[in-house]
Amino acid sequence: MSELINSVAYENNLNVTIDPAIKQMISYNFFDAQVKDMFVFLYLNFDLEYEFFGSIISVTKRKETKVIVAPKKARYIKYNDANKFLSMDVKNDTLWKVVEQLTKESKRNFVIDPAIRNQRVNAYFLNRPYDQVIDMFAKSNELLIIKDKDYYSIKKGIPESQAEQNNEQKTPNYKLKMKSGDFVVKKNPSGTIDVFANDVELSDVIQAAADETQVHYVFYTDLKGKTNLDVKDLRFEELVELLFTGTKYTLKNQEGVYVLGENKMEGLRVTELLRIENRTIERVKAAIPKDLSTGVEIKEFVELNALILTGGKTQIEILKRFISSIDEVVPMVQIDVMLIFSERGSVVSTGIKAGVKDQPTETGGSILPGIDMDIGANSINNILNAISGFGLVNLGQVTANFYISLSALESNNVIKIESTPKISTLNGHEATISIGETTYYQETRVNVSTSVTNQGVLESKQWKSIEANLTVTIKPFVSSDEHVTLTITVEQNDFAGSSGKDAPPNLTTQKFESLIRVKNGEVILLGGLERKKKSDSGSGIPILSRIPILKWIFSGRDKERSKSKLHVLIRPVVTY
Repeated sequence: MSELINSVAYENNLNVTIDPAIKQMISYNFFDAQVKDMFVFLYLNFDLEYEFFGSIISVTKRKETKVIVAPKKARYIKYNDANKFLSMDVKNDTLWKVVEQLTKESKRNFVIDPAIRNQRVNAYFLNRPYDQVIDMFAKSNELLIIKDKDYYSIKKGIPESQAEQNNEQKTPNYKLKMKSGDFVVKKNPSGTIDVFANDVELSDVIQAAADETQVHYVFYTDLKGKTNLDVKDLRFEELVELLFTGTKYTLKNQEGVYVLGENKMEGLRVTELLRIENRTIERVKAAIPKDLSTGVEIKEFVELNALILTGGKTQIEILKRFISSIDEVVPMVQIDVMLIFSERGSVVSTGIKAGVKDQPTETGGSILPGIDMDIGANSINNILNAISGFGLVNLGQVTANFYISLSALESNNVIKIESTPKISTLNGHEATISIGETTYYQETRVNVSTSVTNQGVLESKQWKSIEANLTVTIKPFVSSDEHVTLTITVEQNDFAGSSGKDAPPNLTTQKFESLIRVKNGEVILLGGLERKKKSDSGSGIPILSRIPILKWIFSGRDKERSKSKLHVLIRPVVTY
């Protein structure tokens, strides 16, 4: 065989490698046959195997395949006492052996008719309610199981063919209702159904719709309640979801079989991950009405911005539709703020002071742009000597510590400050701007300790801060026509001197709140934080300080005028 393959490959320019274990003799006579047909013939009639590596054909001896006979599968019966579910996997086993193991697992007793004790039975049920499995086990093996208070009785059942004949003779309850005209179920050519029901049981409506649409279904629990409806062109699942809206029942499609019952049952509960697209989940859960969340467990999954929903399928679908309706794009509001602060003021200080100090005063000060001079005794005596030198009058001398202060000052100030910050926030959320300064004052704390052995006073000092800020807080609300309602709060604090050397500075506060509505992109002007200050104080010699002209010599006066105003310009811009 190896020589045959080599010669054919040589004549047809094929790359072939042959396993040395192929030493089988062969007789052949091929005429005008294709190479591929020869290779197929050898594969089918001899133990050869081909493998292809690019353009290379590898011919090897076919390995023998050993047939392993699987051992007989033991019967499997498992009962879950927590949810009352039963699983069975029985194949051609005797009835009494199956019942024996079933009794051990479920702790429920059975009485078997001796005539069917050795009957062979088969069953395969996975994780279904106990009574439902027992009923299906009986039907599939032509048995009759009667449930008593403390045990189950098993007898020979009616053959399936005879049971079908008996069922044909019985009329379902819903068909009796149809005869009265209060219940109509009609199947459309498209596969949907039209249903009219007047005071009809839920189970009858579902059973009739399932029979019309040839849908398989299982009732886990009894469906209590009646309905009135008139609907058209609905699928079976849509009809059931409509009937179960607002009830404690739900349905689940399990491999083509619709399972119906209360949504709290483990087999009917479903879990879904619902991702939120346009919002954050922090506020979504709080916005869900209590009625919609009844019977559904809701957990937040922050990492995926999603909600984990566990409950009945019908209730979850209703909840999903509500969340989808509020999962809209939240507008972003950019707020351009311009703060304009202006202040204008003037201070006039005039007067003459004279007196005696502890030490002699040196003459000094300024004459321009304002007069602020201190004249000592030497300069005053020189002036008095000069006046006495004319021989008119002798004014004498002043003491060495005598002084005179002359004051004639006027100052004016104009201040204008502009600030143009920009802030952005989501619709319905506050945005805050704060501009100001911080000053510090020293606080002294005295701790007095008294004890039998030690008495003392411990003094500690620390610096504390105090702030004077201009704060603007804005909270926007965007309507569907892109008008923006703004809640605005403006608060301005200023330092106003101190009541003592070590006391903290005083604060003056101005504040206003406003609620306005503007179009997207419009500019609004807010004012009103205006402050005026006017003071006129003085001191002098009684009576003489009131006489015109003389009052400039015998008194000192301080006049102060100031006016400040704050304007706030705001322009909201809505983006999506």
